[in-house]
Parts: sequence; structure tokens; C-alpha cells
Amino acid sequence: MNISELFEQNAISYKVVDCSGDAFFAVLPANMIRYFNCMGETICLNKTIYGSSYTTLFSVDKIKDEQSEICTKNNLLVIGYGLNGDLLTFSLSSKKVGYVFHDELWEETFDVFEDIYVELPFGIEDFLKMAIENRDYPIDGTMAEELIKTI
Repeated sequence: MNISELFEQNAISYKVVDCSGDAFFAVLPANMIRYFNCMGETICLNKTIYGSSYTTLFSVDKIKDEQSEICTKNNLLVIGYGLNGDLLTFSLSSKKVGYVFHDELWEETFDVFEDIYVELPFGIEDFLKMAIENRDYPIDGTMAEELIKTI
């Protein structure tokens, strides 16, 4: 199932945009280009009664402004954030999503980057399917660590 079908089947409002001519996106794998072609606007998944969201996915326009130098150096693309502000990332190396602990990142309270990064065992399509269809998915770095321990 492609991402636009997943959004449509679950009544997720999205805006189609063409990223093919943008050099920023040229190095991405095909599945991520298809993802970004659906990201003409920021999407908030699983909103709480207080207005926050379990997962926020950046629009194509916003994503360029949200990149972190250290994430870029570690071959990660910041694509959104979780409920508590942990950065949701896509690894250009492994093609998996993961989280970067935001407090440790901004306060620089880590020795090596791997101490603040948790890679999940699935790609963008599987992550979105979990987030959209059942809400039983890691919404921050701590939940990602807990999930990894159970696998």
C-alpha cells in the first residue's frame, strides 16, 4: 500500500505536492519521495483532547527549516516530532524511522549521538500504518526504547 492510499483509506487530509525538482529531496529513496509528495501540509495524527498530537509530520515547506545539524551529520532526516517533542527521523542509511531525544539534543547532555537516538525496526510506511490504524505505536524516544526491548 502506498502512502496516499493509506491516507485516503483512513480519511487523513493531505495535500499533494511535486518534490521532483527540488535538490533537497533528490538524494532520498523512492518511498520517501512518494511520502513527501503527500506532504504539502503538516499532518497531525492522533490529536489529544488538549489539541496536541501524538505525531506531527512536517510539510515539505517546513521540513527544510526543521533539520538539525547533528542529525544531518548522522544521516538522519527530521520528518516530524512525537508528543513530547522528541524528533521523529528517517535514516538515509538504514531506511528506518527513529527518534532523537530532544532534551538531550538541545542541552547537549550526551557523549555520543547513539546515546540519544533510537532506531525503530520499520520504515516510514509501516510506522504510518501503525500510527494511523491502531495508535499502538511509539510516540517518543522512551516508548521506542521500550518497544526495542520487547523485540
